Amino acid sequence: MASSPAMASTSRTIQGPAGRLAVTDSGAGGLPALFVNSNAGRREQWAAQQAHLTTRSVSFDLRGMGESDLDPQGRYGAPDMAEDVNAVANALGLERFVLVGHSFGGAVAGEYAIRWPERLAGLVLVDTAGTMPPLPPEQVAWFQDGFRPEKYRDFMDGWFAPILKNAKPHTHEAVMRWLRATPREVVYGALKSILTYNSDRVFERYKGPVQTLVVDAFIQPNSYHLLYPRIPHTVFTGVSHWLMMDKPEEFNAALDAFLTTLPGK
Repeated sequence: MASSPAMASTSRTIQGPAGRLAVTDSGAGGLPALFVNSNAGRREQWAAQQAHLTTRSVSFDLRGMGESDLDPQGRYGAPDMAEDVNAVANALGLERFVLVGHSFGGAVAGEYAIRWPERLAGLVLVDTAGTMPPLPPEQVAWFQDGFRPEKYRDFMDGWFAPILKNAKPHTHEAVMRWLRATPREVVYGALKSILTYNSDRVFERYKGPVQTLVVDAFIQPNSYHLLYPRIPHTVFTGVSHWLMMDKPEEFNAALDAFLTTLPGK
């Protein structure tokens, strides 16, 4: 798993179920790792991980995010975007791989595990959460009101401010730039789908290795390692929600530790 600054990577587009998906393909051989970005994120959030891995790794922009096309039908839920993961894996010939999802991308990874568990050699959930308890009507109304066009920017600034606590300057700048560039309907569709995500179904279908990487400041009652105590977890301190960007060396070491336990690595 040693770092290799000269590791070649290529960027390309593949045809997804809703349009073109922008992909970065790096390294060669071994058991591939496929990275899924967070809501309003981009594949660049995994740049340090792809530069580190000498085995094959793939990242891509979910539909409507980064350089990937918008969905003409406006489908931006986690189940829809699991189709994007499948399209990338199929186009690049990833028959069996490790799936790494961050935040909303963890829900996308979970939806993938529900539908195609046999394709996964491992599942890494990065500061993501499982099934949410039902929201009271007043909180749903607050959420919907915040996404009105005239309120959206201030609402999302308030949403992102606490989860960017302890962010490195480059992390903060990149995350806010990506948020500004992501259309409101994409962010809303992704967030809304989290309300109906059922993580129990993941483990009804997927029986393989799992690892969670969590930030101490953002542990919630529905964090995976609390909902499912059997799942191994590693806690990060002094970082923002984008831990892979704030402490890439520590993140890479935790990822390596998991990958080395899997057959084929």
